[in-house]
Amino acid sequence: MEVTPELAELFGAYIGEGSISAKKGSNGFQMSIAVGKDTKEWLNYLVNLFEQVFNYRPKLKQYSESCSIRIWDRKICQFFIDAGFPVGKKAPIVRVPKAIMEISDLHNYKAFLRGYFDGEGCLHFSRSYGRYIEFKKTHHHYPRLLLSSASKYLIVGDIAYMLKYTSLRPVFREIVHEGKLDEYNITISGAVQLELWMREIGSSNPVHFSKYEVWKRFGFCPPNTTLEQRRKMLSGELDPKVFYKNM
Repeated sequence: MEVTPELAELFGAYIGEGSISAKKGSNGFQMSIAVGKDTKEWLNYLVNLFEQVFNYRPKLKQYSESCSIRIWDRKICQFFIDAGFPVGKKAPIVRVPKAIMEISDLHNYKAFLRGYFDGEGCLHFSRSYGRYIEFKKTHHHYPRLLLSSASKYLIVGDIAYMLKYTSLRPVFREIVHEGKLDEYNITISGAVQLELWMREIGSSNPVHFSKYEVWKRFGFCPPNTTLEQRRKMLSGELDPKVFYKNM
């Protein structure tokens, strides 16, 4: 199958939140992508991508604190396995499929990065300390976008290579955990870099994009808010300053 931006985005989302397991008592497989309940809309977006790419519409299931899509179609599971994704644990060894890396297609690179960020990435805003105006010391105004994985090959190798084709200036960091897998991070910091990310790569996940929209409108984004709260801020139903009422 030809790699399209839609398929590349699915690959990125799968690496971020997906897994493949063998079905007990049979020769088949099950693929799943599971997220928190706030991310249901993004899963609906992925359901539409699967239908567009594979002509197969997975069912979305919601639980009290999470939601997921599961795929039992053997051909699709085998397709992902043939693309290089292992059955079972993938954290320390997962990589971007060769079908993407061997063809330098910027559209596919950006789509993969968008899918991975939407599934595994994080966008947060921090306060500034030191000789800054009072607003910057009290409000979470400074953006940081984080991509992380236990796979050195994925972060330092494949994703770092794809980012060279963008205008972004990532910072790499290795975090050593005693008794656990080491962690490899990419951080993209500052207002200019966040705007570049959104312009060149973007986000299909309302959880991330709503944070960006709040920050864009008000100049800051309060931490630990829900998607519903951020939407109320954007509609004018909730004043974001209420989260700083004790300051």
